[in-house]
Amino acid sequence: MFRTKRGQSSAAGAAVLIAIIAALIVGFVILIPPQERAKLLDEPSTTTSPSSGVAKNLLMESPGRIDYLAQKEIEHPLPVVNIYTKTEAKVLGEKNVAYAKKGVFSEKADLLTFMIPDLKNTEDLLLALEVVEAEGRLIVSFNGDEVFNGEVKVGSLPKPITIPSNLLQEQNEVVFSVSSPGLAFWRTNELSLQNVKIVADVTSVEAQASKNIFLLSEVEKKNLEKVTLKFQPGCDLDEVGKLTVLVNGKVVYAAVPDCDVALVPIEISPGALNQGENEIIFKTEQGTYLLTHVVIESELKEVDFPTYYFDLTYEEYSDVVDEDKRVRITLDFVDVVARKFGDLEFNGHTKYFDTKEVSYTLDVSDDVVQGANALKIKPRKTLEVRQLKIDLVKA
Repeated sequence: MFRTKRGQSSAAGAAVLIAIIAALIVGFVILIPPQERAKLLDEPSTTTSPSSGVAKNLLMESPGRIDYLAQKEIEHPLPVVNIYTKTEAKVLGEKNVAYAKKGVFSEKADLLTFMIPDLKNTEDLLLALEVVEAEGRLIVSFNGDEVFNGEVKVGSLPKPITIPSNLLQEQNEVVFSVSSPGLAFWRTNELSLQNVKIVADVTSVEAQASKNIFLLSEVEKKNLEKVTLKFQPGCDLDEVGKLTVLVNGKVVYAAVPDCDVALVPIEISPGALNQGENEIIFKTEQGTYLLTHVVIESELKEVDFPTYYFDLTYEEYSDVVDEDKRVRITLDFVDVVARKFGDLEFNGHTKYFDTKEVSYTLDVSDDVVQGANALKIKPRKTLEVRQLKIDLVKA
């Protein structure tokens, strides 16, 4: 009986020892690197997980935004531009009656004040009046400077008095007075005027300029090569002044164009234009311009799509030819809803793609070559490509 219990105890201890050793062996096999485990178990080695099937990544890039240009030229037509200045005579100040006298013991002068709202565009100022009574010489002062001192006749309309332009101010004052009787101290000289008017040529400039807005897309701005402004001017060469054109505040043209010519082309620096809104102003100094067929033409550069290269060794190329491995291109997009389509040019072969998925994969094994391989992405609409991958995978 004693021996039986002792034998059973020894057998149980051996079983526990075997279980511990087995557990250690399994743990060792699990923890060692895959390559060493494959050698130990006499299995074929692999550098990637069986689920992915990728033997080697040949290329990994982030192309980003790839623009598509449907046309080489873009036109921005603008409306007809009618700009002009209008000069006409205006009464700036008037006084129905003016009276002045001067004697030994009494003196009186009369005053006329008036404003010039647009001093810059006011010229040829004249003082017109009618003489009702005149004893002595008429003396007229303008802003403190004497502009007339002479005899005038009753009932006459003397020649208008010209006011020098350098005396003009926004607020003006005209003083009417009469000369002293001199030695005849017992006399009093008197002067009576009516219909006193200040008249000037005032140029209206409200319509001398025209402003328009045109828009440039991001693709157009990014690929601008040449910009031309064209218009046909209708004008009278003898009456017009200089025509000025400003784009975003910069003068691009300032001259008197040949009136009624077919078209006036003006080249604009691409750097003067902005993405989004751009402002163009036409302005004249004098006369009337009617500008028709106004258009801004953009000439765009050819889009130079980037080329991506990768190499295949002789062994890798042989594996593809033997159909042991495949070469696959994967495009990962940013947009997950919109349609993405275009062409992939791989080693001179064009492959069309069209997908709404966020990722697109294409097998190009039939077109690979040993050594350098080349790929271009040519979209048929602007694309955002997050990632480009080219992998060598197991067949």
